[in-house]
Amino acid sequence: MIRLFLATLLIAALPAASELLAGEHKPTGLWLTEKKGLIVDLYECGEGRLCGRTVWMKKMVGKDGAPRLDVKNPDPALRERHWCGIEVITGQTFDFELNPAGERLEARGYLGVPLLGKTEVWTRVGAEERDFCHAPAEGA
Repeated sequence: MIRLFLATLLIAALPAASELLAGEHKPTGLWLTEKKGLIVDLYECGEGRLCGRTVWMKKMVGKDGAPRLDVKNPDPALRERHWCGIEVITGQTFDFELNPAGERLEARGYLGVPLLGKTEVWTRVGAEERDFCHAPAEGA
């Protein structure tokens, strides 16, 4: 369930990124997902765009003890990479809305119609709070 939600929510375009990045409440930085299983590093990636990468996972291995890999990736060459450290906000398949409010961020992913999406509330965290599997962007 979390994989389906993350794929929908995170592999997303950010059409309003330039407005968000110009505002006083920039969404860049480290965000702990609502279920507290992932930390996503949101960072500027050029021309008013926002990208995101997983930098921490509560469960680095599955119930079977095997590493959590990107096994459902449509590109067979990428199915062996670990989930932690991959860029998850880059594409243009889904719509994505971010509503920053201080230390909280409403993240909503949907396909075409916002009514058919799902919203999660993420919480800002500091870099000193976790052992990262991938280094956060500078300034996080």
